[in-house]
Amino acid sequence: MAGMKESATGMASGVAGTIQELDPQIIEVSTSGINYPASKSDLITRAKGAEAPQIVLDALDKFEDRQYKDPEDVKSEFQKIVKK
Repeated sequence: MAGMKESATGMASGVAGTIQELDPQIIEVSTSGINYPASKSDLITRAKGAEAPQIVLDALDKFEDRQYKDPEDVKSEFQKIVKK
C-alpha cells in the first residue's frame, strides 16, 4: 500500500471533513454573541474572532451575501448550502 497518505481530516478530531458533515451547532457557536441583523461578512469576521475551524469559514463563505436576522436565519441558510 505504498503512497497511501493519512487524510487531513484524520488529524482534526471532532471537526467534520466536509461541509455536509458539519454540525449546524458549530456555526451557531462560532457566530454566537454577534449582533443581529448581521451581514455575511459580519458572520465571517465573528467566526474568525472565535477561532472557528477553516471548514466553518468555508461554509460561511458559501452563504448568500445578505443580512441575517437571527440565529435561526443563519441555520436555515446553512441547511440550504448543505443541500447544494
